[in-house]
Amino acid sequence: MKKTLLLLLLLMTALLVNSQTNIVIADKYDRTPILIAELKAPITDFITRHYVGFIINQATRVVKNNIITYEIIIVQGTTTDTLIYDQNYNIAREIVHNDSIKTAQRKKL
Repeated sequence: MKKTLLLLLLLMTALLVNSQTNIVIADKYDRTPILIAELKAPITDFITRHYVGFIINQATRVVKNNIITYEIIIVQGTTTDTLIYDQNYNIAREIVHNDSIKTAQRKKL
């Protein structure tokens, strides 16, 4: 009886430990960080021209289904915006700090 209880306790402990491991879900996107100094001129020129006072915080190259986009996070004080560019370095979307998404209304470069 003691052996059965010990075996049951061991089994329950193994199940408990196994259930606490993190499950990693594979990202469907290939995300590669980009150094800010390596950003192409059309992106940096657009930000300099249209987002005066903002600084580039992070840049990421995203590949999904062989389509390349660039996600650029810019900040000014407590304001954070995300700019998404297509593979031709034209702005595709702007995600503003209040998490609403709007289509880019500016002319393409």
